Amino acid sequence: MDFFEAQARAKQRSSRLIVLFAFAVIGTIAAGYFAAWFFVDQAESARDRDDFAYQAYGENGQPIGRPLFDPLLLLMVTTGTLLVIGCSSFFKWMSFRQGGGAVAESVGGRRIDPGRATPAERRLLNVVEEMAIASGTPMPAVYVLDREQGINAFAAGLTTSDAVVAVTRGTLEKLSRDELQGVVGHEFSHILNGDMRLNVKLTALVFGILVIGLMGRGLLWSMRRVRGGKNSGGIVVAIFAVGLALLIIGYVGYFFGRLIQAAVSRQREFLADASAVQFTRNPQGIGGALRKIGGYALGSRLITNQATAIGHFFFAQGFRSQFGGAWATPPPLPERIRAVDPAWDGHFFDPPQVVDVAQESFATKGFAQPEGTSYAASPRGTPPRLPFQPQAVVADVGQLTEAHYAAAVGLLAAMPDTLLDAARQTATAPALVYGLINGAGAVDLVRRHDAGAGATFAALAPALAALAPDARLPLLLLAVPALRQLKAADMERFLGTLDELVHADARVSTFEFVLQKLLTHHLRLAQRPHGAPGYFSFVPLTGDIAAVLNALAHACASDEAAADRAYRAGTGQMPLIEKGLLDLPRQATDFAALDAALEKLAGASLPIKKRTLHAAAHVIGQDGTITVEEGELYRAIAAAIDCPLPPLATAA
Repeated sequence: MDFFEAQARAKQRSSRLIVLFAFAVIGTIAAGYFAAWFFVDQAESARDRDDFAYQAYGENGQPIGRPLFDPLLLLMVTTGTLLVIGCSSFFKWMSFRQGGGAVAESVGGRRIDPGRATPAERRLLNVVEEMAIASGTPMPAVYVLDREQGINAFAAGLTTSDAVVAVTRGTLEKLSRDELQGVVGHEFSHILNGDMRLNVKLTALVFGILVIGLMGRGLLWSMRRVRGGKNSGGIVVAIFAVGLALLIIGYVGYFFGRLIQAAVSRQREFLADASAVQFTRNPQGIGGALRKIGGYALGSRLITNQATAIGHFFFAQGFRSQFGGAWATPPPLPERIRAVDPAWDGHFFDPPQVVDVAQESFATKGFAQPEGTSYAASPRGTPPRLPFQPQAVVADVGQLTEAHYAAAVGLLAAMPDTLLDAARQTATAPALVYGLINGAGAVDLVRRHDAGAGATFAALAPALAALAPDARLPLLLLAVPALRQLKAADMERFLGTLDELVHADARVSTFEFVLQKLLTHHLRLAQRPHGAPGYFSFVPLTGDIAAVLNALAHACASDEAAADRAYRAGTGQMPLIEKGLLDLPRQATDFAALDAALEKLAGASLPIKKRTLHAAAHVIGQDGTITVEEGELYRAIAAAIDCPLPPLATAA
């Protein structure tokens, strides 16, 4: 399944989720209506007993009861229920719009500070770094649930730009590096397949239903403070009756909500397990983690009372499931193990008290190079032209394969420790970014804005001068979590200084545009995720698509004739608007026009994005080769429209 198909299926699941949620709400309204009808009926009966004059009788002499269907009462119950559920769901959605970090912190997660990381945490960070480079996504922030001794993990966020990976203390201490790779690979599959946003939506909707039950529990809890007295009996009974009714109504809806969680989660877990095996090429990694969960006394259980609210996020079942497993969100362990390891003998095993991290490398070692693929960083100097196949590069969007992972291992190993340490720290990450540009007069400009950054900038200069060209973007993406931690004022100063550096010589190079576009896109997207697509037709985007193809054509051509051939190679892949694209005037690369075009294309539908990237790949591949600079520009274009792309050397 390619990236675009996976994203489309995630959107389809979102639509089905809304339908299932509607049934749960209808059930909640029905329960609320009958409860309200019962209370009103009892109140009227009591009134009639007190005042016989109000009692009405039918022709047979029997008292006339309250009709079962009361339109006004149904309207009142429906309105009240929808208001409570809607407001509660909206509140939860807004709280989680802050990003994956808000989800992780809601269950007691602690963000790992790379500068203070323990050896076990350092090992985890390295695994996540490798997979971030392999997938072409920004490095997610990494969290640990310190109080949780069960073996579990989850990924959360609305986009790849605000994603986090969180693991329990038990996962850190009980799993080997291979097993940790399998678990993290599983979570990266959720990041790339669009599952995270669906999970957040599901959490918000289920919370809206649950709030009614919480209101009832709160009323019952408040009865402890009601003191007895000769006139308090009616008050106590009324509070108890209303609280019990709300509790039952809420949990009727919550029951269906939990079934929805299970229904939308199980198939995704099988797919994520298979993806983890695909690119780690080691079924014993994720299989070993699952077998340890089965043999461990605590299994994957969580002690936080928030576990059920986000139970569908977790790698394994985080809470005790009732109703014969109907509420279990991941599939049963034996089914998952046999899916990745058909030869499994059926035995679980008890994990060690604590894995000896000192006996394991922080980095992946001995990863065999796939035949015909180079994953070592390119030497410093003029980069060679590599073979390039447009079909292969588009198929690689949002994918993680063995070749991608091998490329990431090689690139990470080639980066100097001084640069990696700088990328991981909030205090030094801005200076690292400045150093990647390092134009004329850069040191003085940086020192003028930030003396501390200027000193770090100068210290990093030798290592940056030796950095391989194809390691620049991966290093930049590793710095994103540290940069996200900047305070608002510091962030504005950083982006302002960066913009001055880019324009200091009155000329914007391709790499300067790529760096600034990638960084600002990911930092701002984390703060303001895109909404629903706004463009479903190619026609209103013809000029924007032309700007993208034109920029690439001029970036990869030596003269106007070559640029024209490259441009036509791209327009030929878009028959619906080919004539319109050819009729537009073409000139040298205009990065301002490209930037504006990418902002609009970010709001396009998935088919438009896929076809645009397909055409753009044919522009670059018109001569069958690609340089590092061309690859960087193409990756920036893909990232700007939210289509993460792995290192392009693996697409050759």
